[in-house]
This record gives sequence, C-alpha cells and structure tokens, in this order.
Amino acid sequence: MLIYRRTSLLESSAQTLVNTVNCVGVMGKGLAQAFKEREPQMFAAYKRICGQHLLEPGKLWLWRGSSSWVLNFPTKQHWRNSSKLEWIEAGLAKFVLAYKSQGITEISFPKLGCGNGNLDWDEVRPVMEAYLGRLPIKVYIHDFTKDIGLPEHLEAIADALRRSAVPEPSFEGFLRALHQVVDLGGDRLVELGSEAPFRAAMNEPDVLTIETADTRWQFEEEALRGVWLELQSGVVTQDRAGWTARDAGAQLVTMLSMLPGIRPIEIQRKDASDPELAVERVTTWHELSPVALPPSQTAFAWH
Repeated sequence: MLIYRRTSLLESSAQTLVNTVNCVGVMGKGLAQAFKEREPQMFAAYKRICGQHLLEPGKLWLWRGSSSWVLNFPTKQHWRNSSKLEWIEAGLAKFVLAYKSQGITEISFPKLGCGNGNLDWDEVRPVMEAYLGRLPIKVYIHDFTKDIGLPEHLEAIADALRRSAVPEPSFEGFLRALHQVVDLGGDRLVELGSEAPFRAAMNEPDVLTIETADTRWQFEEEALRGVWLELQSGVVTQDRAGWTARDAGAQLVTMLSMLPGIRPIEIQRKDASDPELAVERVTTWHELSPVALPPSQTAFAWH
C-alpha cells in the first residue's frame, strides 16, 4: 500500500526510515546530516564501510538503530556529484527483492535523488511507484510538507485539551480525551476542509454518536478501540476511522485531530486524483521505543 504523506520524514513513526547517502562517507547536508546527529554509531560504521569501498549504488545497508531502523540508500557515488535515475532503480529493485527477509514491515521514503541529487521528481516518481506501489506492506513517500491547521474555534478546543490533559497511551485515556472534545465543542464542531457542521455526544457506556443535518452514526466501544489501535501504529485515514459507520470518517478524524498528541495531515493514495485528510500521533525521535543493537550491527549487511 503506497501513500504519499505530507509531513517530514524525520517525524515519521514508521518502523523503517530511508536515509539517502553517498558512497564516500560524508553525511553533510539535509536528511543525511539529521541521521548523522541522531545515530552517531551508524555514522561511524558508515564511514568505515565507505572507507573499505563496500558501498555503492544498488547496494543497501540496514541499520537497526537505537530509535528506529534506518535504511541507508545510496543515490550518488560522491557527494559533489548528481544522482542518476538508474542508481535509484537499482536500489529499489534490491529493496523489493530483500525487504521481507530483512523484516521490514513499514517504511518511509523521501523523494529519492531529488533535492541535492538534482534529479527531476517527475522522472523519479513513476519509477518509485512502479517498484513500491505493488508491495503488501505500508510504504509512505514524503513528497512535501503541508501543515494542516484547525479552524480557529476548533484550535481553541485543542488548546484547552492540551492545557488540561497529558496524552495518555491507554485506551481509557483515549476515551477520556474524546469525552472532553464532546464536552468542549460537541454542538459546534465542523469538518476539517469542508467546515460542514456536525454534533457529537458520548453516551454510556462509551458510545460516540455523531450527527449531521440528515445522518446519524454511532461508534460502539469496540469500534473506538479499533481506531485507537490504528493510531498506535501510525496514520488513521478517513475510511479506516469510519470503517464501522459508513461515511462518518471525516467527522471522527476531525474529532481525533483535536486530541493531545494527535495532528491532522494530508495524504494521497497512489492512484487517487485528490488528497485526503488523516490523523497521526505526533512522535518525536526520542519517544520511539529503543531497539536492541545486535552484535553484528556494524557489519556491512544486505548488499
């Protein structure tokens, strides 16, 4: 499943993040520099590998790091030179061949070879889609960043929630936060994007009711638990949010976007003509669960 995700790759909660690198041991700009600062052990190993001339376009190196996995993807030989489209294709072919054996289940890609690599995204995009679009795992491409703001009165509700509550990881904390959204704005809510009005109420025992002028939906506790579980693993789209209540996804996504630690984002599916709104947990690098480093971590792997 390929989805374009309009956020910074460095903010992605995906299991594996792709770092574009050269083959001479320099991480001096952009994404690579950020990974150098976050994973100094990885950078030290990368320098040794490049010093031994073991890395080249078409070879990939997976680092199972302290916070997440980083797939180092060579897009150029030397940092001074431009990328080549055939190098992008060679690396993607290797990824498709070996991702499963490496245990990769979810991954975020940048626009490979664009930016400092000087490739044209209009040429790179169809190549990435051809290789990644058919994979059964979640694949995100971070093509640009777009901040999705809340309408002013919804932002006021979100601010009040942030002041009064700390994000709780439990399902019970999630339900309490939904109750607060209803209490603060249940009769004056509007959909993100369209700003169509709707109302919300929480009934006992923990049943969420959403109403528009002509439709009424209910989310039972187990349906809300499913949404909460989706949030723990990443992006919740409108269709996933409303899977038990047909066409109610837009309203529920709006409510979720006001919860502490949650933000609205824009996504676009590979074959869709229009973008759509979704929500995700705001996860900083240091909040990610540590991953144990195996003894062979600094060895050159997956090439």
